[in-house]
Formats: sequence, structure tokens, C-alpha cells
Amino acid sequence: MYLNLPNDKKYLYEQIYEIIKNKIINGEIKEDEKLPSIRNLSKDINVSKNTIKKVYYKLEEEGYIYAKDKSGFYCRKIDDLIILNKKELKNNKIDDEKIKYDFSISGVDYDNFPYKVMQKYMREAIDKDDIKILDKGSYKGYEPLRKAIKTYLKNSRNINTNSRNIIISSSTEHLFSMIKKLLTDQTLFAFENPGYAFGNKFYTYDLKNPIPLDLDDEGVKIDKLTDLNALCLFVTPFHQFPMGTVMSIQRRIELLNWASLSKDRYIIEDDYDSEFKFKGYPIESLKAMDKNSDVIYFGSFSKLIAPSMKISYMVLPDDLLKKYENNFKDLSNTVSNFLQKALASFIRSGEFEKHINRMKNIYYKKFNFIVKKLEEIEEISFPTKADSLNLLIKIDESVDIRKFNEVLNEKSLRLINLNRFSFRKAGKENYFILGFANLNKKEIDEGIEIIKFAIKKSKMY
Repeated sequence: MYLNLPNDKKYLYEQIYEIIKNKIINGEIKEDEKLPSIRNLSKDINVSKNTIKKVYYKLEEEGYIYAKDKSGFYCRKIDDLIILNKKELKNNKIDDEKIKYDFSISGVDYDNFPYKVMQKYMREAIDKDDIKILDKGSYKGYEPLRKAIKTYLKNSRNINTNSRNIIISSSTEHLFSMIKKLLTDQTLFAFENPGYAFGNKFYTYDLKNPIPLDLDDEGVKIDKLTDLNALCLFVTPFHQFPMGTVMSIQRRIELLNWASLSKDRYIIEDDYDSEFKFKGYPIESLKAMDKNSDVIYFGSFSKLIAPSMKISYMVLPDDLLKKYENNFKDLSNTVSNFLQKALASFIRSGEFEKHINRMKNIYYKKFNFIVKKLEEIEEISFPTKADSLNLLIKIDESVDIRKFNEVLNEKSLRLINLNRFSFRKAGKENYFILGFANLNKKEIDEGIEIIKFAIKKSKMY
């Protein structure tokens, strides 16, 4: 057998193994074809018999060859591996490693993460006198953290709840999957369109008929839902994502009244960034207004502290809580006890509130800076200008959007198109969502100059 071995002898065993394996996969060694004996192959390529033995035994173990007593080693039948033409699969997306200016919706201001404070609480969380911290933990989550969240929700969002109703998890996606298990098989799900759920396949991948709901200036429209009883409505009333609309008080009352008319109607309120309202006070949450226990409240610390915290929570109405306690009590919690304990200390100490207030000021300065810079570009307008961590912009029709995207990719800049969060993924090619939390002022400035350049290069008239 001819083996074209590289000159580098350092990893000889791995090289011989890879060459023979690839010959089998590529069909150069046929089904049931006999391989050279260990002795002969070692002589042919001038390596030790032990090296060839090791190669053959690994190939046998992995199912590429088989041994016959007193006969030697033979090639097994290997089905062709389907190799997709990667060139055909390429699109205009930039590899994450190559992105220099990331205006996506993920991330936080990493320079201002409370490193020292969190290091302190992480060290304190690992305490040999706290033996229970080594256990798998409560299926609902670490009780001191649930109590801390209860107090925080009362103070920040006027939500009165019991810590017993609070469930800790690693993500809102995981919480949503639990809600689907708690509701009846006949329950339908409705989502804002455009909305976060249509940009994250996890929410809709197993739903036969997700219902897209249009938006107006007051928020989500529910006229399609009047005749449906078993239904769960997913909304972002504080800052509708991605349009930025603030749900009016009249529309919030309309939603709550709609939910109260059937015992199988629920509203999931994703209150994803109410802490970062830069002016005035946040609107009252649906959960705070809920008198009939129809609202399931979602919250997360990903935007408030860091995505790596991987801690989200929900507040369940009493009827769903009973189902959860009956059906999920044997589950392990998906978040480390150490992390939950550290976060509980961070909240109780008052450092969390200090961090939020500091970040609100930092993000507000970024928001003002980016708005001022974008207002200088004639071809950019603002369909809405909600004060939040995401900004919706519209590019003028005089710009070739395909060319515009190509220039951005060439310059390693990522913008998120609004269509990503639309039900049909079409119709809003010239609308983009700018997230800026993870960028510093210099990166924002340079990024907007690239956007301005891309517009100039892409003008049709």
C-alpha cells in the first residue's frame, strides 16, 4: 500500500491512521479488500510494527476494518458520506470572528461589568459551611435568589408575588418550553409580528400554526383572537421588540380583559429591558395590573448584567404553579447553585441596583450619541425612536439594499435586518435594528461612518 507520509514524523501514528481512513471513505480501498499485513506495511513505510498495530486496532474499533482469524484485516462496507457543496450554502453573513463592528442586539457593555463585586460574591458562594450549595438544588431555583427577585419585582415593577411562584432557569427559551408542557395540547400560541419569537426558531419550531399578530401605534392587535379560547399570547409591552412601541394603557386593559374571558387564555409578558428606560418611569407591567392571574411574567439578567449569567426567571399564576409542582418536582435546576447564590448576594447588597443605575447613564449617553450621528445621514429615518438599547432605522428607497449589505460585510460590520423577526421574512428589507450596548463610543463612531460610506456606495439615484 502506498502512503504519502508527510516529512513531519512527530505524529506518525495519527498520520497513518488518517491516510488509511480517508482511503476507505473515498473508496480507494474497496469493501472486503484485504489490507497489507502488519509486518509488510511496517516494512513498506519503514515504521515499527507496534505503530501499524495501533493504527489497525483503532480502525477496527471505529468500524472501518474487520479482522479474520489467521487471515488479516479487511475493509468494511462504508456508506458514502453526503458532503454538501459549502460554496452553494454561503450567504452574506459574516463569520463571528471577523466582525469588528457588531450592532447586533446581543451583548452588554463589557468594560463596565462589575468585576470586583461579582468576584467577591462568587468567592463567598463557595463556602464549605454551606453544604447544601453542593446539592443539585431546588427544581424551582435557589430559594434566597427567588426571595431576592420577589423583593426586586415589588420595588422596581410593583409586582406582588410569592417567592414560591418564581421559577429560575437558564434562559427564557427554556422557560417557554416548560410553559408549553404546562398548557393543554389544544393551546395555540400567538406572537407579535414582527417580534422576537419569529427571530428565534426555538419558540416556533414545533408549533403547527403560530399566529402572527399585527401591530399599531398602541401595541399588538388581538382582533384575530376573539373566538379562540385555548391560547397563549406572547408580548413585549414595555418596549415592543423590535419596533419599540410602548403599549398603551387602553391596549393593556384590552389584553387583560380578553384573557379573563376563558380559563385557558394566558399572556406571557416578556419584560426584557424595562430597567433601561432613560427618561421618566417605566409603564406599569401587565403582571402588576393582572387581577385574575392570567399573566405569566418573564424576566432575565442577561441584558442587566451579562449574557453569560444564564439566569432567567418567570412568575407563574397559581393554577399553573400547581401543575408545575406536580409534574416538574423531580427536575434538576439548569443553573448552578453557586451562580444563583452569588446573584442573590449581589441583589440583596444593593450593588445590583447601583449597577443598573450606572449602566442606565452609560447607555443613555451612547443612545444620544448614536441618534445624533444617525440624524446627520439624510438617507436614514427613525420609524420609532424609543429610548432603549435597540434603535430601529429605515434606509431610504434610493439605496440599493443588496449592495448596501455587501459593503457592510466587506467592512466587517453587522446590522440586523428587521425581516429576521418577521413571520414571512420579507417586506422590510430597508429596515434595520441597531443594538449598541456592547460597543464603545469610538466603535460606534467608526461604525456609523462605515454605514454612511455604504449608503453612498449603494445609491441608485
